[in-house]
Amino acid sequence: MAALAHREEAIDPVTVLWEAQVRGVLAAGITPPEVVALLSVPAGSACYWGTRIVENALLTRARHTADQVTAYTADPSNGVHQLIAGSRRALAGLASVRHRWQHATRPAVPVPARPEAAASRAGPRRPTTTSPSPFPPSSSPRPAAGRTP
Repeated sequence: MAALAHREEAIDPVTVLWEAQVRGVLAAGITPPEVVALLSVPAGSACYWGTRIVENALLTRARHTADQVTAYTADPSNGVHQLIAGSRRALAGLASVRHRWQHATRPAVPVPARPEAAASRAGPRRPTTTSPSPFPPSSSPRPAAGRTP
């Protein structure tokens, strides 16, 4: 069933029953309506299953990272610098999955409402007042700092 869904093929009740019969599920005493009901009724919330999937990914990645670091430490030809660099690379992948885990399990923070923008007004723009500069405008560019002519 997962392969059919991955290939984005249609999964209808006839396909479900055919797969169940091929796999021997119907021979085990389960009736066809029960098989269809198993797949039509959700078995938990999407939030629960999403959290479980990310949790499993975190634990799998942690195990893989531990195996990598163990391999680095078991190799006597690795120097201290190689051990540190390799371990940091291995831990970087774990950090990304850990970030996803924290994002998935953190309670949702309500987004503060944005204040409404001021209404635009019709008419010409007001001239801005600027204080006059004490220096007269110069027509020649200034030399770059640190350069001598």
